[in-house]
Amino acid sequence: MIKKPKRAKPGVDYKPTLGQVKKKADTVFSKYVRLRDASYQNGNWWCQCITCARWLPIKEIQNGHFQSRRFMNTRYNEENCNPQCTKCNIFNQGEQYKYSLAVDKKYGPGTAEKLERLARQPKKWKTWELDDLIIYWKGKIAEYERR
Repeated sequence: MIKKPKRAKPGVDYKPTLGQVKKKADTVFSKYVRLRDASYQNGNWWCQCITCARWLPIKEIQNGHFQSRRFMNTRYNEENCNPQCTKCNIFNQGEQYKYSLAVDKKYGPGTAEKLERLARQPKKWKTWELDDLIIYWKGKIAEYERR
């Protein structure tokens, strides 16, 4: 999963840290979320922002989290993460109210409230759990890119 550093000692097994694996998981999961909701048109992938409904090229859209990434229990929850434009996600602090309405519309009434409760429950990720998720998401990415 994670590349061995060039300065690693020969003959010593390299084991990436949880932080390194989490960073890789964030990158792969972000791509997965954006491709999950993307549409391929005119030779480009396009995504719609969940809060303002603008269509943007996939490279210009982010993986917006309804509940902050700091809450480990919802960090990789597919209902908690949706494509969001930079304006809404960064400059408008996530547009929480609009996001909650959009999440309830997309996944059903009460989803936003369920995610709020779920976010407050503690979760500690293990390296092997994230490695398994990375493999799963990479498979889904390859599947989406073939559509």
